[in-house]
Amino acid sequence: MEKIAVLGAGNGGHACSADLSLRGYTVNLYELPRFKANIEPIAKQGGIEIHDEKGVRFAKLNKVTIEIKEAIEDVDLILITVPAFAHKQFAEVCIPYLKDGQVVVYLGKGGGTLEFAKVMREMNVKKDILLGEANTLPYTARIIKPGSVRVFVKVKKLFTVALPAKNNQELFNSLKDLYSSVTLMSNVLETVLNDVNAVLHPAPSILNAGRIEYSKGEFYIYKEGMTPSVINVIKAVDDERLAVVKALGFKQIPFEKLFPEIGFSAEGTLEEVVTHVYGAEGMKSPGSLQGRYITEDLPYGLVPIASIGDLTHIPTPVIKSLIVLASILNRVDYWREGRTLEKLGVANLSLSELLNFITNGPIW
Repeated sequence: MEKIAVLGAGNGGHACSADLSLRGYTVNLYELPRFKANIEPIAKQGGIEIHDEKGVRFAKLNKVTIEIKEAIEDVDLILITVPAFAHKQFAEVCIPYLKDGQVVVYLGKGGGTLEFAKVMREMNVKKDILLGEANTLPYTARIIKPGSVRVFVKVKKLFTVALPAKNNQELFNSLKDLYSSVTLMSNVLETVLNDVNAVLHPAPSILNAGRIEYSKGEFYIYKEGMTPSVINVIKAVDDERLAVVKALGFKQIPFEKLFPEIGFSAEGTLEEVVTHVYGAEGMKSPGSLQGRYITEDLPYGLVPIASIGDLTHIPTPVIKSLIVLASILNRVDYWREGRTLEKLGVANLSLSELLNFITNGPIW
């Protein structure tokens, strides 16, 4: 993988582009035309400034563009680093220009590959590509300003899987030089279910709704808003997630173990892990209830967990209650808008048929 296209110029896109460029890869950065203003400073300076444990460095990029064909036509690997609610749109944008032999990987949240495969079927496009996803970004990063990014944490274990999973080893071989943290999962359902953000973010945001709206985000949600009752709800969400994980025969990793395993330096109880990492870093709440803690982590994190729970006959009443409450708070039907198995076009399959489909294919 020598030539790489990074699609999406958000926090993850900034970090991926800069880090990979400094490590010797030829990197193209793409953003949707309507967000052209976000990448104009990057194009003007020719790259991205990165702040990390090595100091402040400048990473020169090969191309910075809003033309998708230009971004991906000659690359080996395409990394899609956008929020889950943009997974489908980026699939629709790049699929017509794919070439046989390319590798396409979603970074950020599990389930993107199922979205991608569904769009390929709908567009009647058949290409010999290798498709994969990871359950998180390789970095925790925040944009300082367009063209400048701070990287706080590099992930220790990047839970990764191919769709279909029979291509796992091929995907591992394609990514191992880029990210030594790549850790293969059984299938795409396992990346979906090991979602720390789905456990961590929606419950405290919903339970602190009044405080968020009143303060407009000017309070420390993982310090001031992390009361014992809120911790109880987060724990109940994780217990339901683990019950679904168990039903599928995957390794059960409780949140307090999963969080440090991914890369955050914290150990202890669920409460200690959350308050140590987020509380200590002074992370403020979202500025409104339309922030990604709800609008991404609930419909694309909790909704698929509940949907898989229904398929496996595992009840998820706490998770479903949060989906209902968030829908009322924001006047959005998150169950209808979220990533259910029905939305992914696989609700007509039994559990055994679904497992065979995501393991062996064909997926388009």
